[in-house]
Order: sequence, then C-alpha cells, then structure tokens
Amino acid sequence: MKDKVECEKVIEKLELEKYFDTQNLEFQIYQYEKGELLCQPCKSDDRLQIVIEGTVNIYHIRDDGSKYFIAMNEGIYLLGDMEFMSPAPYIYFAEAVTPVTAAVLSLKKYRNVLKQDVKFMNLIAAALAAKLGIAANGESVSASLEDRILNHMKYHCENGILKGLEKTAFRLHCSERQLQRILNHLEDERIVGKCGKGTYRLL
Repeated sequence: MKDKVECEKVIEKLELEKYFDTQNLEFQIYQYEKGELLCQPCKSDDRLQIVIEGTVNIYHIRDDGSKYFIAMNEGIYLLGDMEFMSPAPYIYFAEAVTPVTAAVLSLKKYRNVLKQDVKFMNLIAAALAAKLGIAANGESVSASLEDRILNHMKYHCENGILKGLEKTAFRLHCSERQLQRILNHLEDERIVGKCGKGTYRLL
C-alpha cells in the first residue's frame, strides 16, 4: 500500500474524484503482483476496489476444479460494486494477470455517504449493466461458437474489428485454437477478412 502523499499523487493524476460528488474521500492505493488475488469467494471484504492499472481475470472454480472465466477488465474496473448494493461475501475470484494498481475505499466508512452520491451511483449502474451484459453473453453458450463469434464482432467490437485472440477466446469461453479454426472458416467463406496478426474484420 502506498503512503498518503503517493496516494494523493495517484488520485490527482487519474482524476478519480471526477467519479464522485463527495469531496475529500480517503483512498488507499494497493498494488498487486501478477497471480495475486484481489478478492475470493466466501471472504468478506468491506471495501470497494477501483482497478486503475493492469489486467484482472474474474472467474469461479467448477466442482471438477476447472476455472470458468467470466470477465477480463478493460480500463477502470470496479470490484465490490455488487457487494456495495447487497452486502455479502464475494462469489468470484479476481486474479491479477499483470501487476495491478487499485484505489480502495472503505465501505464501512463511506457506504451510506456513497449511496447519496449521484455520480458514484451512475458509475455503479454502468458497471453493473456491463456485468449483466457479460453474464447474458455467457448464458448464450448454447448457441454455436460461430454464431457467438459473429455476434461478438457485430455488437461488441468497434467497427466490427476483432483484436486479440486470447482476450476474445476468454470472453467467448473457448480455446484460442477453436476460435482460430472458426475464424479461418469464416475467412474462407468471405464473411470476415484478416487485417493483421490476431485481427479480423466483418465484411
């Protein structure tokens, strides 16, 4: 955890206060190493963590011990938002894929104040809506992988351009090999075109 002076510098640099109406919130800045858990199931943690640097995988463990990946953050990402709205232990693992920096607020101290904070509640609403969209996409696993890839490119990729096979495979709950095979087929059918390494565009 960084000291108070360093915390203030990070907060000012990232303009975290623009997400809040409440003034003079006391953030703490935590740094996590690759492979370190930011949160885990059945562990109560009365904190809101705002991931401001680095990449985090969200997943749970199936009964057979395998990981079921749920989401990977892009940009600022909230941990503890669901627990903020409905206090309960975490239900997922959040693991640092790269070194991660998070700004942390004590919900024990600020929960009631933040519930009256319009900017923050808008941030919470946007975060929960994004997670609902991810969950809905995950529930469509009964659709063929080809349909899921095309749907992802049409509705979730800017200008219909898919970038990064590893990240896309993670989101679509398939292997990179499966994803590459379908993309090759779609390219042969002239449904998508290859723009570069790991990059495809809807035609």
